[in-house]
Amino acid sequence: MEVYNGKYCATYEDLAGILSMKAIQHGVQRGKIQQARRACPGSPALFVVDTMPAKIKIEVYRRTPDLKAQAESKEFIDTIEPDGFAAQFYADYRIDGVRGLDYEKQAEYTNNASILAAFRLILTRSDSQHAKLSKPRVKRCDFWKRAAAALPRIADRFPNSLPENARRLQDKYNDFFRGGSANYEVLISAKFANANAAKIVTKEQEAVVVKLLADHRNLDNSQIAMIYNALAEKLGWKKVTAPAVKSWRRKYDLETAAGRLGNSEFYNQRSMQVKRSAPTAPLYMWSLDGWDVELLYQKTETKKDGRTVTSYSNRLTLEIVLDPFCGYPIGYAIGDQEDSALITAALRNAANHTAELFGRRYRANQIQSDHFAMKTMMPVYSAIGAKVVPAKVKNAKSKPVERFFLSFNKMCQLLPNWAGFGITSDKNKQPNADALNLIRKSFPTREECVAQVVRLIEGMRAMAREKYVAGWDKVAEDRRLPLSDEQYLLTFGSETGYKNALEGSGLNIRLLGAKRSYDCFDMNFRKYSHIRWNVKYDPDNLAKVLAVNEDGSLKFLLEEKYVQPMALADRKPGDAEQLARVREFNAKVLEPHVVKTISDASDTVIDLFHKNPQLDMLRRVCLCDSEGQHKSRRNEARLTAPEVQPQAEPVPIEVPVPETPQRKMKTAELY
Repeated sequence: MEVYNGKYCATYEDLAGILSMKAIQHGVQRGKIQQARRACPGSPALFVVDTMPAKIKIEVYRRTPDLKAQAESKEFIDTIEPDGFAAQFYADYRIDGVRGLDYEKQAEYTNNASILAAFRLILTRSDSQHAKLSKPRVKRCDFWKRAAAALPRIADRFPNSLPENARRLQDKYNDFFRGGSANYEVLISAKFANANAAKIVTKEQEAVVVKLLADHRNLDNSQIAMIYNALAEKLGWKKVTAPAVKSWRRKYDLETAAGRLGNSEFYNQRSMQVKRSAPTAPLYMWSLDGWDVELLYQKTETKKDGRTVTSYSNRLTLEIVLDPFCGYPIGYAIGDQEDSALITAALRNAANHTAELFGRRYRANQIQSDHFAMKTMMPVYSAIGAKVVPAKVKNAKSKPVERFFLSFNKMCQLLPNWAGFGITSDKNKQPNADALNLIRKSFPTREECVAQVVRLIEGMRAMAREKYVAGWDKVAEDRRLPLSDEQYLLTFGSETGYKNALEGSGLNIRLLGAKRSYDCFDMNFRKYSHIRWNVKYDPDNLAKVLAVNEDGSLKFLLEEKYVQPMALADRKPGDAEQLARVREFNAKVLEPHVVKTISDASDTVIDLFHKNPQLDMLRRVCLCDSEGQHKSRRNEARLTAPEVQPQAEPVPIEVPVPETPQRKMKTAELY
């Protein structure tokens, strides 16, 4: 049903069940029903309801009590078209330069603008028809009454917030089109611009609130309002309430977070974070850190007064070296507290474990650690990793090893001596303290607790080992960084505490309570028999040691001497090869070197005397060549001397002789 030429009209569909199509057509032919419009494509036939018999008209209005309202609103609804410019304006609109309108308000204001634009189009068309066709002009008061009455029906399709009062609706329309074009900002409520009775308006007032919000004491809203109002009373400002402070806290939460909560909280929660992917292959990165193991053990101590006291709240410290490629614990060490020695032990375990997995020791391409003992540990980090990249201070999220500790603690939770998730965790997730107190005497000893931790770590290794070893094929050749035995011992080796000198039998050292002998097939080592060496060794593998001089400028990797049996009957496979190795070194390396050095020196001296005959020492001093000959070299020098070279005359030298009756002073010639 719709209004057509100012009359309420119904279609065949509207009259279904009241009059049949044949009856309607018969009524039109007899003049009892007026047809307002003939049917055509897209436009159904319309029949004027008020010209129908009273019985039919009453039935139509009874069945559709709001039919009249629908008809009156149809003209407006059919004219409304969504305003794209309005939608873009409200989507881009910003309050205080940052906050925008929510989606619901954007749709509401866009519909308001579209409806007012439809009203303007209807009025423009009416004025145009009045001018061209001399039709009666639409009265403005009647139009706004109909428009206001149609708003509830329009709201079913276009939700809006336009006033349903005709006078107020007309005022809103006039404000919207004041100046001739649409002013979209008129439809925005003033509350979005904080213009409703604002009490904090000046720059000074706002600064006071921001300063109080950023105070390190982290004051609550009521305390800030109390302090602000005390100042406002003296300066003649309006007082504020706690809810008003709350709105300012939300507005300046970013700027005041560092002052209230600290820099760490600001960088962890407010600043932009970097998202990183895990390494694509083993040994590309190692992340290490220490953690207090949440497993309790009992320890018995004897006090000075002789009393025996057992404590049950003791915990171990676990240092983990994690490869984030697949969360594999490549190295670990267990102690009582985190220190440089524990970190070094964990890295030593990691280096040795790479030999177990890949056949030899390897370095990591990158080491990530915190700043604990950084000055002491930097030489160790540099030895075990190509690059050292410390994590930012108090930024636990950047260290993958921190997430490993959470998973590891979940495994610890399955043990009866589990201590909990830490003091900052939710207390409802902590173990029953009363139950722990009842079973405290069954807690393991320190050694048993260490065994618990080792089993858990080895279990986690076993679960990830296959994937970790398979990833070795992905490691680029230039990323495989071997760790030499010399560098390993220099970095992680233990020291004997005393110095040793090279003897004929080698470097004789007492290690772990036993005397051992070491030697080196590097001939240069034997040149420094005068040096007393510091010895570095691996307690788990005494096959090789490293000899280092006082200032570290000389380093030699020594191997344990092979012990040959005295009796031939005691010989076993391998003895002959080791004996031949020593004899070959002496015969082919050491002895030729000595002979060649002396021979080269002799040749150089002879050449020097040939060029300087006045220094003919071969006539006066018996200098043998490498074959033990002297005269042959002397004669060879005489026969090959250049003829033109003048011969040096003997120089008479007076040699004083003690006065004796048998001997007198005489003149001697020295040749």
